[in-house]
Amino acid sequence: MKKYSFIIVMMVFSLFLSCRKEKEKAPGPWNAGTVAVKKITPINGGAIIEYSVPDDGNLLYVMAEYERNGKIFVEKSSVYKNSLTIEGFNLPEKAKVKAKIYKVNKEEQRSEPLEIEFEPLEGLVSLAKESLQLQPGFGGIVANWKNLASTQLGVRMMVPDEITKMLNTKEMYFTTAPDDKRAFRGFEPKPTNVAVTFEDKWGNISDTVFYSTTPFFETIVPKPYADYRANIPYDNTSNLSGRTTSTLWDNIVNTQSHGWLTANGSSGLSITIDLKQVVKLSRIVIHGYHKDAVYGQVNIQQFEAWGTDKIDFARLTDRPYWLDSLSVRWAALSTTPWFVDPTTVIPVKTFKDDWQYLGWHAIPRYDLMVPPDNQAALNLAANGTEYEMPIDAKPVRFVRIFVRQVSNLMPPPSNNYFSMGEITFYGDNTVPQN
Repeated sequence: MKKYSFIIVMMVFSLFLSCRKEKEKAPGPWNAGTVAVKKITPINGGAIIEYSVPDDGNLLYVMAEYERNGKIFVEKSSVYKNSLTIEGFNLPEKAKVKAKIYKVNKEEQRSEPLEIEFEPLEGLVSLAKESLQLQPGFGGIVANWKNLASTQLGVRMMVPDEITKMLNTKEMYFTTAPDDKRAFRGFEPKPTNVAVTFEDKWGNISDTVFYSTTPFFETIVPKPYADYRANIPYDNTSNLSGRTTSTLWDNIVNTQSHGWLTANGSSGLSITIDLKQVVKLSRIVIHGYHKDAVYGQVNIQQFEAWGTDKIDFARLTDRPYWLDSLSVRWAALSTTPWFVDPTTVIPVKTFKDDWQYLGWHAIPRYDLMVPPDNQAALNLAANGTEYEMPIDAKPVRFVRIFVRQVSNLMPPPSNNYFSMGEITFYGDNTVPQN
């Protein structure tokens, strides 16, 4: 019995000590002066508060306490910094924010507060909304906007219900890019009303932008396409270990090691594809050779495209006419079957004078963001990289692609080793056929 009594006494004593320690740790008033704020710099949606770091060995951090959208928030800054940032506001012009700045010691006690007031610059969602540009696209609406702080923005595309006219979300797109563009697809080529809002990670929502237009007709260009490399001088005609270009349009994507590769050490940076019909191109979608490795292997990272609706067959024997100056200068034609000295003078007139320029295109680099957006990279690998063609380009049948970057290298290595997993063309194929 004595044994159990002793145990009970010890438990009560331990509980007493624990409560006493908790009481000692409880935050209370700290008889210390207020923080010496030196400067308040308004920023978009907030402010940067600069202060003199207190000379106090017991100081743990400096904190700001403020209200946003009806809730109390706290921002903390370590003793190794002399500033803290308050952000996340999207207020009317001339609206002001009040905040209290505290010193906090190692016992979690606060000093007397210093009350400050500032007027944030225009909020980030409002800035994005003001920069928004909308235009009709193939099968949808094309939106462009700026995100000055590269914060995470949600772009909500909405359409009205046919009966109630209430706005329903059609797509939500997230981005941190400072200057972004998005084609919202899935619309019929008929008069269409849409609405767009921007949302940020703090719960702010911009005013709604309404837009009416008629999207252009778009369809997938039927596969299979035709490999036209053997007909065009200086195209890379190699296939590594039987991986021919036929795998580029077999609709097999997101697998390991499926697609087309050139032979290492082959000659040429270009390939030409025959779509088998004339199309006003809207976009090209390319999948990588390896699943979930869009930046790996030797997937094409940047390319230049040219197109034409017909081939001048009389020109096929005029080899200098088909030269690409970058391929020559980068010594990409230094082996058989195409050998061209890098110092060769390019003819005054080449195929580029007769073909249409379809743009220089680069893969989005989510892996280079700080921190890297791994999920965005995985989505890119799964869905394919989409490259939009110039809206004013004329219809074409033949597309010649020049590789400009692989393996994060530009110019590409002289071995001309590059790959794709699948290539898909979209556009309007109801145009007149030649």
